[in-house]
Amino acid sequence: MVSIQDLVFSKERLIENITFMNDYILKNEFNWTFVIKALNNYPDLFIEKISDLPINSIASDNENHLRLIKHIRPTIETWFLNYSGKLQTSEFIDVNLTHSSELINEKTCLMLSIDPDRDGLSFNDELKVNRYGCYLDCSKPPDINFYKKWSKLKINPTVIQSLGTSVSFDNIELLKSCGVNHFRLGEILLTGKDLINGKNIKGLRQDVFTSKKKITYNIISNLNF
Repeated sequence: MVSIQDLVFSKERLIENITFMNDYILKNEFNWTFVIKALNNYPDLFIEKISDLPINSIASDNENHLRLIKHIRPTIETWFLNYSGKLQTSEFIDVNLTHSSELINEKTCLMLSIDPDRDGLSFNDELKVNRYGCYLDCSKPPDINFYKKWSKLKINPTVIQSLGTSVSFDNIELLKSCGVNHFRLGEILLTGKDLINGKNIKGLRQDVFTSKKKITYNIISNLNF
């Protein structure tokens, strides 16, 4: 247990959630990446403590955290959530998730524009990109037409299609039918709850973080150190 201001964090309970997710995702023939952007304000010492979690892939928009984790665990796959689309050439970044057309290479996860509400580029299979994805609003899941548009792209099934996120986790069967094969999960591992309706997700613990106050994702992510 680690006390963080008025929060208490349990690494052991987070490991339980990750173990459940590892089994669940494998059973559904997906891959997944643990997104830790909620921990952006947390100190390096905290990040060091979670660097040995039973995960193969981790994502953040905090480059310092990714650099630290890669230093401790050179074999872990690091995803940089490059929302600003800045030029990225760092060796400690394995996957550059971005909607920028600059420096598209073997590390790029190119975010596509499926509807007007999301930044991205138009799909072009001549780019020979190894990964495609799309930004999803963490408070509102896309409707069925969004997934239908993705399916119509007919992306090669051998390419990583990273459309699954915490907000779309409940639609895993629908996503699979559209060709999606990769999830980016963060919030539900930390809270154990469905992002849309707030209900507990069966198989996940809701007490990774505990407090005298009601735990929410915003409380977890908005701590100041």
